[in-house]
Order: sequence, then structure tokens, then C-alpha cells
Amino acid sequence: MKNQNTLKVRISVSLLILYSLITCPAWSQGTAPLIKITVDPNQKFQEIEGFGVNFNGPYFRDTQKPMVDMLIDDLGATIFRLDAYGFDLSNWEPVNDNDDPNVMNWEYYNDRYSSPNFEASWAAGRYLNSKGARILLTAIGIVPEWMLDSKAPPPRHKVCSNTPKPSRPDHLNPAMYEEFAEMLVSMAFYARHRAHMDFAYLSPFNETDCYPAEGPRIDPEEASKVLEVLARRLKKEGLGDVRLVAADQAIVSTDYIGPILENQELMKQIGAFSFHTYGEESVGPQVDRVSRSKYPHTRVWLTEYGDLSDRDKSFENEWKNQSLKSTQRALRALNQGATVALFWDAFDNLELCEMRPSFYGLMRNDDHHYLPKKRYFAVKQLYHFVRPGVRRVASSSDAPGLITSAFLDSSADSLIVVGVKQGGPSQVQITIPSSKQAPAIWELYQTTCTLDCRQTGSFVATNDAVQLELPDEVIFTLVGKARNP
Repeated sequence: MKNQNTLKVRISVSLLILYSLITCPAWSQGTAPLIKITVDPNQKFQEIEGFGVNFNGPYFRDTQKPMVDMLIDDLGATIFRLDAYGFDLSNWEPVNDNDDPNVMNWEYYNDRYSSPNFEASWAAGRYLNSKGARILLTAIGIVPEWMLDSKAPPPRHKVCSNTPKPSRPDHLNPAMYEEFAEMLVSMAFYARHRAHMDFAYLSPFNETDCYPAEGPRIDPEEASKVLEVLARRLKKEGLGDVRLVAADQAIVSTDYIGPILENQELMKQIGAFSFHTYGEESVGPQVDRVSRSKYPHTRVWLTEYGDLSDRDKSFENEWKNQSLKSTQRALRALNQGATVALFWDAFDNLELCEMRPSFYGLMRNDDHHYLPKKRYFAVKQLYHFVRPGVRRVASSSDAPGLITSAFLDSSADSLIVVGVKQGGPSQVQITIPSSKQAPAIWELYQTTCTLDCRQTGSFVATNDAVQLELPDEVIFTLVGKARNP
């Protein structure tokens, strides 16, 4: 009898402990290590213009429309950096149209711009217009050899490779700036007035510090001179409303924009400064340079990000590098002041500059049938929830393996937190200082090794804070709503 009573007491105590664990999650979680994230909607920063992708125009055909629809309607892409000639080439004028750079030979240019590459890109542009997407018309890759020389001294700035270059010329000849401008502006004129494609931005050259494959060599002190000639020609041809986006440099820390900022007339034509990053460096120093200039409100765009390990098709690379690291790069740029981020690339395609198929795409291309990769869902965690017009607000974390960005969407009366977590405690607490924007309920969306941007929970805030559990490696989005639905 005594043993039975003792057993009953033990069972009762065990049940009491179990009950307390079930009914008192705050008590049970409080004993575990905790990551703290603080979001302050009262500290407001830049307004987000939108997110998007780089797009190889000549691939476009009717079978691509469902893929484009998915990029816009599901992923949330609103800006497309359209490579019109495609395949990372800008050499569509193999011989000079005539001997006068001030007079466009339209018999010649009409033939060039009605070729299959361009016709497909114009159709892509019109379809993007019909979907409400914004277009950044761009020129990428090598230019006609007759515009180049080999007379420039060794560069004084950092370049992609210090290995000897081929003996062929790779430097844009200053004597050919007018011809270069004619080629670029003739394309822009045709795109608008004859192909009837709507666009507001033109990126005239790409990664000129990563020559010769990515673009012609144009040094930092030369870029403003080239752009000045382009701006003047745009105005002459009635395209003064088209804004230039520059310098799309590969090495984000190099000062290409300093000389541009000193050119008062040219700055009237600059729409944004653009940079690329596939590493740890980001746009912060350039944002600071702009903020200290006479033009502190000039926007800074991240027009390429992602990861360069495209030929590694292992799932580990897809998850660790193409998903986790790439998303960290986007969030880092946003936290440093970027207003636009564009993923490289929309879909797998051919790069003639490297003479090989490339596999940077969000979409896998199987004979023009397109399926999303894991990285697509990683990108969706940001693009789908953070819409144009929202404002970035302050966010911080006490964990080294966690990066977050926070956004206030006043139109939807919501607060959005996007983060990448690698390691650290599983328990995470989100705290909002006393604020009218403090959410009452949070929805959690996750992309993990096994989940693809899926809603995994809904949490009610207590005292302007919410506590939840996140796996060791995750890309997450929390959408906080000020009022219960």
C-alpha cells in the first residue's frame, strides 16, 4: 500500500511537471539561450524602390511567358535589367555605320535592331511593360574591336585579374567616345520609338574593371567623360528623360562615382549609381560618398548579386552559397543603404563572353521549360513580402550568425523582418520598443533545406514582443500586423 501511494505521488509530480511545460512555454523557454532581435520602426531609413533580376533578352518567346509571370506574380520581381543584344555581348555594330558619329545611318541600324536577338528582346520588353514591370535597358560585354585601343597605361585601380591580357585591344579609345555613344543611343532610340518598349533607365556599360570579357576597359577617371558624351547624345536625340545608371562596377569599393559627382551637368542625367557584389564587400562606402556630396539623394542600386559558384550543382552549394550567402549579400546591401537589388540571373542561359552555358539562374532551363531552384525560394523571402514603397527601419541582433533587415509598410499597416540565421540558439525573441507600429500578430515564413518559402506559424505578441523557435539554418520572413485580422 505504501509503495502504491509513493507511486501515485511520483506520477502526480511527473504530470504536474509535464503540465507546466505545456502550459508555461515562456517559463520553459526562458531557461534556454535566447537570440534577441530589436526592431525600431521609429528609426526610418531609405525607401525601397523594388527588387528584380537580370534578364537575357534573346531567349524570350511565348514559352517563357509563364516563367516571366511567375517571376513577377509569385516571386515579386518589379525591375528587370534587360540585356537586349544578349549573351553578354555589346558588339552589334561590327563595322562603323558611317564615317560621321553625329549622323545615324538608319538603313544600317534598322537592319541591326530587327535581327533575331533584338526582336526577341523588344518582345520581352513589351511583355514586361504589359505586366507593369520596370525596365533597365543595359549593354553588357565586349564592344566592337574598332572602338578599342591598347594605348592605356596599366590601371592604377584594382581590377578583376592581374594576369596578362590577350594581345587584342581592350580599352575604349577616347577618340571613339562619340561613336560608342552613337551605338548605344541608337539602340535606345530604336527600343522606344520603333520597338515601342517603355523604359526610363539605360546602363551603357558593365564591369569595365573586369575587362575584356565583361566590358571594355574604362578607368574611373574616364567613366564620367564617356557618360558626359552619352548624356549629350541622349538629349540630342530627344531622349533626355532617359536616366543613366552607372558604373555597374565589379569591384564595389573602387571610386568610379567621385568624378561623376563633380560633374554638375552630367548629374542631371544620372538616375542611380550601380554596383555588383558576390563577396563580403558591399555598397556602404559608396552610400557614404554620395551622402557627403552635393547630391546626397542620388540612389544607390545593387544591380548584380548572387554567387559565382554556378558550376557546382550539389545541393550543399545550392543551399549554402546560392541561397544563404546570396540572401545575406542582399540584406547587407539594403542595411547599408541600397534601394534596389537585382539577382544574377533570372534563368540558366549561355554566356558567350565565357563561351559556356551558365547556371546562375533562379530558374532551371530545360529546353525552354523552366522550374525554380532552391535559391528562387530564398529570394522570394525578400522580394515577395517587401514591396516597392516600403521604408527600411532599424533592426539589430545580438547573434553573430544572424543578419536581419526590417521594413515598415505603412500602406498595409505592417512590419516586415527578413533574416538569415546560421547557427546559434533556436529560441528567438523579437522586441519592438513602444511604438504605434508594434504588431499584435506575426506570421512566420521559412525557407530551409526542406521548406520552400512556406508559412509555418502565427504568433500573438505580448508586451510588444514575440518569441519563437527557428532552425539552425533558415531564411525567414516575419510579417507583423498591427491589428488582429
